[in-house]
Amino acid sequence: MLPNSIEIANAEAAPLADWTPEQQIAQMLELCEAQVESATCESDLAVDSLVKAFSGLAETARAMKAAAAKFTPEQRAALGDLDLKKQMEAIERQMTSAVVAFQFYDKLTQRLGHVRYSLSTLALFVCDRAQATQREQWRRLFTTLKRLYRTEEEKQIFQMMVEGASADEARDHIHQSTQTIRVGTAGDIELF
Repeated sequence: MLPNSIEIANAEAAPLADWTPEQQIAQMLELCEAQVESATCESDLAVDSLVKAFSGLAETARAMKAAAAKFTPEQRAALGDLDLKKQMEAIERQMTSAVVAFQFYDKLTQRLGHVRYSLSTLALFVCDRAQATQREQWRRLFTTLKRLYRTEEEKQIFQMMVEGASADEARDHIHQSTQTIRVGTAGDIELF
């Protein structure tokens, strides 16, 4: 048997004096927070690569459009039906649409940051038994967390949950709202 296995077996047989359910909850909340942070950091690298690729494509499209504008009438005639200016304008429109669609990542990282903060705050909160058993302290915690939320989706989910909705009800409401937004505002740039 490995030494670590013995320690684990002994720890299970004789619980530590300072072991509490609250500490275990806090540890699991911190684990969740760390997992979210890890996933966000990993995705940041991929998104940075995509941003660089989009920037490079946009610059190339602008350069090609500028070059096409300098063509002589003879060069344009030699190209026949190929209108490079229109082609480059189409690429620019598609790039703009892609950038608008790509804004999801900024919103996602902002919301995940709020989740991380909430998990960390809750982990600290539940370890303080005096605090965790007082309804007024829970109200203060909710008030603190409510101030954190910036997007409408976050505010709606928080409000629904505080008012007693189940997580499924809140998710269903947001899914319906998201579908309405997709249909109603496709192509808009959202600032948050």
